[in-house]
Amino acid sequence: MPGILKSNELGILLVLVVLILVIGLYKPNFISVQSLANFGARAAWFGIIALGVVFLLSMGEIDLSTGSAYAFTINASAVMMVDWSLDPWLAGLAGVAIGVGLGAINGILCNVLRIPVIIITLGTLSAYRGLTLVISGGGFIYGLPREHSFFTTLGAAPLGVPMVVWVFAVMTAILAVVYRKTRYGFVVRAIGSNRRAAEMGGIPIARIRLITLMLTGGLCGLSGMLTLAFFSTADPNLGTGFELLAITAAIVGGTALTGGRGTVVGAAIGSLVIAVIGSGIVQFGIAANWSVFVTGVMIIIAVSFDSLIRRRQGHET
Repeated sequence: MPGILKSNELGILLVLVVLILVIGLYKPNFISVQSLANFGARAAWFGIIALGVVFLLSMGEIDLSTGSAYAFTINASAVMMVDWSLDPWLAGLAGVAIGVGLGAINGILCNVLRIPVIIITLGTLSAYRGLTLVISGGGFIYGLPREHSFFTTLGAAPLGVPMVVWVFAVMTAILAVVYRKTRYGFVVRAIGSNRRAAEMGGIPIARIRLITLMLTGGLCGLSGMLTLAFFSTADPNLGTGFELLAITAAIVGGTALTGGRGTVVGAAIGSLVIAVIGSGIVQFGIAANWSVFVTGVMIIIAVSFDSLIRRRQGHET
């Protein structure tokens, strides 16, 4: 296990296990296969997006438009299926492509205007959400062909586990290798560690930023298509707050907000921790709105802990 997981990943994994056991001690039904599958699916919706956020945070960038991009891909694909009578598989591929395109728009604007990602995406957060409301007419989109293989396959639950959880696991494994073992992953971390040195070393920062934003947008589209297949309906309000949850999952999982260091596996486990806490709040009969408060507290604790570690490492150096 130590050879597979790093120390910070083991730490957050331990937190996850303890949370599940403590909640299960008081609410035995919480440890049932069905319950675990349910909160696993809830984690996967924003967790898939969090995998891309790890790369962005490692560069020292923050994308605030992911939740809106996720919602737009869902509703755009639903419109293609219902109003345009497009084959659901083609509409699903188009949804992922749209996600990549939205990320590309963010990247192009950042590079052309020379404005930080967080500023650009503060605007596209509202722009993409507004477009979602326009194409959906501000309401649910019904009439999707639920009997089509797109829905019966991507909305299925092999071995009792929703397909989105399986995809989440596979994407975590793939992107963990990309982050740790490829030149792209190294370059992303190098930019976040010292942007000036990376630029002087010939690293094409603008191009890497564009690629990373497109990757994140594509993951928004992938998560969106799995959501659409699971619920068989589209809602323009889906994904509200997902940008915060994805960032929180990455930070809680061990990715530095200041860049240079991250963990894809940690972000995946962090997503599960957030979902477990949210489910636990419901299990104990506490108002669900408290989960938003807890998410904010988790960000403060995680950022404070990361800052403490960095100061200590600086002193040792």
